[in-house]
Amino acid sequence: MRRLWILIALGVIGSAGLAWGHYPPGEFLFAVQFPDNALPSVDGNTSEWSVIPKIPYEVGNDKYSDAVYSRKRGEIDVSDLSVRQLVGWNNSNNRLYLMAEVFDNVHNTDREDPGQFWADDAWEIYINPTHDDAGDDQEKGIPYTLKQSFNFGLPPVGGNWGQNLPDFQWRVDPNNDDTWNIAWTFEGEEFGESTYFYEMWIQPLDFIPESGDRQESPETDLEEGQIIAMSWTFGDFDEPGTTYQGFWSTSPNGCCRADNDLVMSEMDDSIDWGESAVSSAVETDTWGRIKSQFSEK
Repeated sequence: MRRLWILIALGVIGSAGLAWGHYPPGEFLFAVQFPDNALPSVDGNTSEWSVIPKIPYEVGNDKYSDAVYSRKRGEIDVSDLSVRQLVGWNNSNNRLYLMAEVFDNVHNTDREDPGQFWADDAWEIYINPTHDDAGDDQEKGIPYTLKQSFNFGLPPVGGNWGQNLPDFQWRVDPNNDDTWNIAWTFEGEEFGESTYFYEMWIQPLDFIPESGDRQESPETDLEEGQIIAMSWTFGDFDEPGTTYQGFWSTSPNGCCRADNDLVMSEMDDSIDWGESAVSSAVETDTWGRIKSQFSEK
């Protein structure tokens, strides 16, 4: 961590000269850098993340506001919902890694339309790796999209996980092992008071052409000190058929935006990665039983 605060200072200086317009102004979130031999297994067991210090990496309840009900940062009623999230990255494979821990007094997943993930408790992630505005770039010569979203209402309903945008076929399958994958577990009542543990990796893309051609969608080359735009939201439904109980986002502007500045941190020499390099403690047969429970929903 000896150079981390230098990176912060450089980020502040650099951002002063760019009209990024990201929020909150002057604030940075940090993605921990995973060494190659300690990449998290995306299996819903978040124990590997326990070696990562809260400061500066954890994004807890004090960082979320609710634009739906005009509730300010830190006003989450933790008896109703309590959230924490960590983001990581790896220099070799250029992937982002995410974990989220969500306590909810009622976990609601019973939407009548399987495609309407937003009618249930949801985890929504929005990224824009290049900070640019989407449009028609003369250098690329094509219409394209920069902001990419990953929206989940879990467990799946009718086989539907949620929504990807852009929703090209090569992006919507969580098992194609191409640009993303996700897993989850829970403690407590599956559809009652519980804590859900989500894990995910994302292969960020500089842009996606309107044609949806995977070969023309360049993977983002992540580097130390790089700042990408990324925000996430936790939607909270306690009663079916009603509106949100809460819609808590790292973006003060609410839904569906990649507003926050996320720094790709240097390798943190204060972290002992020894134990986290060990394989996940969840045994294959146990995880298979967990997944089979969800497949019946």
